[in-house]
Amino acid sequence: KSIYSPASVAYEYAPKQHHVSQNRKSKLSTTTTELHSIAPAAALSAVGSPLGSIAVLAFVILVHEAGHFIAARSFGIEVDEFSVGVGPRIVGVRRKLVDSEYVFDRIDDAAEPQQNQDDDGIEFSLRAIPLGGYVRFPENYNRTLAFEMEDAARRARNKARLLRIENSNAVEKTLENMAAYSFIFNVFSLGLLKKWQSKRVEDQLKEAEEEALVTKATTVTKKPWWGALSLGKGDDDTTSDESLSTLELLKSAKAPDVEYDANPDLLQNRPAYQRAVVLSGGVVFNILLAFACYFGELTVGRGLPEPIFNPGVVVSQTVSNDSPAFGVLKKGDVILGVNEVSSISSSKRGIWGSQEQISNVISTIRETQNGDIKLTIVHGMDSATDVVSVSPKRNLDGQASIGVMLGPNYVKTEMVRASNVVDAVTKAGSAVYDITSATAGSITKLLVGLLFGKGLPAGASMSGPIGVVKAGADVVSSSDLAAIVAFAASISVNLAVINSLPLPALDGGQLVFVLAEAAAGRKIDQQLQESINAGALTILLFVSIGTAIGDVRSIF
Repeated sequence: KSIYSPASVAYEYAPKQHHVSQNRKSKLSTTTTELHSIAPAAALSAVGSPLGSIAVLAFVILVHEAGHFIAARSFGIEVDEFSVGVGPRIVGVRRKLVDSEYVFDRIDDAAEPQQNQDDDGIEFSLRAIPLGGYVRFPENYNRTLAFEMEDAARRARNKARLLRIENSNAVEKTLENMAAYSFIFNVFSLGLLKKWQSKRVEDQLKEAEEEALVTKATTVTKKPWWGALSLGKGDDDTTSDESLSTLELLKSAKAPDVEYDANPDLLQNRPAYQRAVVLSGGVVFNILLAFACYFGELTVGRGLPEPIFNPGVVVSQTVSNDSPAFGVLKKGDVILGVNEVSSISSSKRGIWGSQEQISNVISTIRETQNGDIKLTIVHGMDSATDVVSVSPKRNLDGQASIGVMLGPNYVKTEMVRASNVVDAVTKAGSAVYDITSATAGSITKLLVGLLFGKGLPAGASMSGPIGVVKAGADVVSSSDLAAIVAFAASISVNLAVINSLPLPALDGGQLVFVLAEAAAGRKIDQQLQESINAGALTILLFVSIGTAIGDVRSIF
């Protein structure tokens, strides 16, 4: 059992610069380094940008896994391995307690397998792909034996199904095959098809038991006294053996009973509150890391950058000739309202409020059904407002586009420092709250949009592992220590929010199982949990691959 932290699905979904294009794509570009300039860090400037970005990502994962590990060990829970990265092991050591002292032995994966299968001690590993990590806990059952038993039962179920089909009509044969091979039909039937099949299995077993009893009784009754002296088998013996063989087959088709280890030091056998603490440890440590980053910048650094914005959004690039807004808008114009309504205001402050204004403008333009779009604007440095009309282009879904790049109405950046420790704690906590709530809100909108087929929210895009590394490389290449710290804090919060989602295979999803067990007062089938988590993890990996492909396409 492992608590896995898939950084490859911790998508960079932070507010950035947007544009309204004719093909509805929203490009995002990091603005953190554009908002402030701090003296370069010489130590980091010598590190390659991609390697520096990967190092930051690996450090964030290290902190996350340390949260799980420290929480588990503080309760005395056994741990098999602590790993940063996934894939082949680059280097690893095993810590063992020998004569009341800890001894570290290097792990040699090239050696004989039995030399590395040491149940004594904890393995610490650095693996080749730094896009994830995990804390591996000991299993509480023999997984290999359970798989072999289940495989044998599955083969027996197939044979039993073939026996049922032999004596079934055409409709029953079709339903049997659908129940056995079609997951979709089982879902659409709300489980009724599977329930029908289970009833047939029960009836088949009952009939086999009755037939075996009748056959055995008939054989004993009909057999003459001298039959006891017979050395061979007659027809009645063959029939009896066949009945017993069928009965044994049906009994072996039942789901095998798995024997679980009752060791109290295993995670699976601990109280619900301890498992909840272990599962929450990674998220808590990620939040603490972000807090520490901001606290350090407020106290010993040059302060946190606080960008100042005026109301409205700016046309940030020259309008192209084929744009619907060509000749109407120009670079530097400020959009204050859409369709004569100031619908772009935001209740949030700072960068989050400006990004929400951009999203509001894009959403309002897209949702305009008919006719021209009226924009309330200010030309450049003029103070007088003007109302202009733009004839938008529409896609097949009827959504409008005016084909301009939009950015925040940025004025300046002030560096905020703390006057004392209490002030630093307050401001760092406020910064963590702002970025966490903004990230959670963005990801919630993303999931709701995907769930209801609305696509990505207005002015947003989703980056995968390559996009995260690329964004980090841009930050690291600036040699701006404050920007690097801000990037680490952002990724740490992102990883915390993603892992908090109540989805299987993530920390939040596993925590849901623990809370459900606590509420129900009984254990949920462990193998069912593992099957659900495995399926969800597969989906997450496919999503990661999809976003990685999108990242590569955006680069080239």
